[in-house]
Amino acid sequence: MSKGGRGLYLGLLILGLVVFIQGTLFSRVRVLGVGANLLLVTVVCWSLTRNVQEGLVWAFAGGLGIDLVSGLPLGTSSLALMPTCFLAGIGRSSIYAQNLFWPLLLVVLATPLYGWLVLLTQQMRGVPVDWLGSTVRIVLPELAPNLAITLPVYPGLRWLAGRIGVPVMDV
Repeated sequence: MSKGGRGLYLGLLILGLVVFIQGTLFSRVRVLGVGANLLLVTVVCWSLTRNVQEGLVWAFAGGLGIDLVSGLPLGTSSLALMPTCFLAGIGRSSIYAQNLFWPLLLVVLATPLYGWLVLLTQQMRGVPVDWLGSTVRIVLPELAPNLAITLPVYPGLRWLAGRIGVPVMDV
């Protein structure tokens, strides 16, 4: 099997594992009522490590998986995750791209973007949405655990990308 094929299968395995962990463990483990969004952090970090196109594939497939597990209407998470990949495209040309500062900043930007897009899709379906309350109680508090899991996820994905033979983004 070629390195590219092995990398594809390993990537799908990792994405499946992330969806499984998010849908089972992270959806139930809460600290002060807030949980981390492992899939969001993984998509942002993979988009930064590799490229926006691969991030979009991970966002689409992972989002569908999370929707199936969580009971959200199919496509909600994919639709909310995919725009976050473009934030990573901005970061790829930064002088800080290999520094941990950049993925942390991108996760800070991606977390409310993702949350608000999920709320928007809910509102478009006719579900009443308390924008301010949801932002204060759910979206903004999710920043802290998302930042915390970015610290091991980003270096882990960079290491993995190097091990499976895919070029890691360099400046």
